[in-house]
Amino acid sequence: MNFLIVNNAIVKKEEANLTHLFWNEPFVLSQKIWFGFGGIPLFNKNIDFLVQQLNVFNVEIPPYLKNRRELFRISKRMLNKNKFYRSGIITIQLFILNSTVEYVVTSTGIPESDFPISSAGVLVNFADSKRREENLLNRHFFYNKTNWKIKQHQIYNSEFENSILINSNKMVCEGIESNIFMIKDNLFITPSLESGSYEDTIRQPVLKTAKQIGLNVAELPNIKKEHIFEMDELFFASEEMGFQWILGVEKRRYVNQITKQIHKSLNELLKEFVGADN
Repeated sequence: MNFLIVNNAIVKKEEANLTHLFWNEPFVLSQKIWFGFGGIPLFNKNIDFLVQQLNVFNVEIPPYLKNRRELFRISKRMLNKNKFYRSGIITIQLFILNSTVEYVVTSTGIPESDFPISSAGVLVNFADSKRREENLLNRHFFYNKTNWKIKQHQIYNSEFENSILINSNKMVCEGIESNIFMIKDNLFITPSLESGSYEDTIRQPVLKTAKQIGLNVAELPNIKKEHIFEMDELFFASEEMGFQWILGVEKRRYVNQITKQIHKSLNELLKEFVGADN
């Protein structure tokens, strides 16, 4: 990455002076956005999520978030100047100090064109998150990131690459930095937001895609550990990490036939979103 956006101006990385953004320890909100197919398919949804988080802090929405057309334009221009023509991740960071909100947008490129999917399955374990399901802040990235980092460190140097998080009622709610989806016969299942689940921007497009290919979709608040072992397929999904199909949970192993179908159909849906934005 050679270029980034600082407060609505595209600057070269070596010329960007960001020191002042860390004075007085501002609170930082961030949003990871996947780009591809010549556009940014879920751009507006991600800005919606940033606005929701600012509302939690009772912060006035900055003009650049209100003028989405201009933010979209300058973000695409940044990608072009960085020569990121396939796909990758845009990171928007908001630095909040009292009533002031400054922002930085960076980007990284990925060689693949499609929405990412792991070529090999991941092995996962269960991890207690102790979260209270009734807390609406569970849906936001900023509220979860510290707990996720702890869970990631706990499996560091182990055979596991992710964890299925369990809430205070011992029900499945999510993966680390991702939503979890399950397939049993013709049923497509994910923990409901009432379970305390994080809400990633890719969640609703995945559910829509599952319906489109003929699966019966259910969002449930009471998925137990033992239910996981009854499933045919499992995968995690988030905009930042893409699809991670789950090869195994502890000793149980799974396939990924329908997961691949959903991923293929999701790519077509994301292309439609790009066409609508452009």
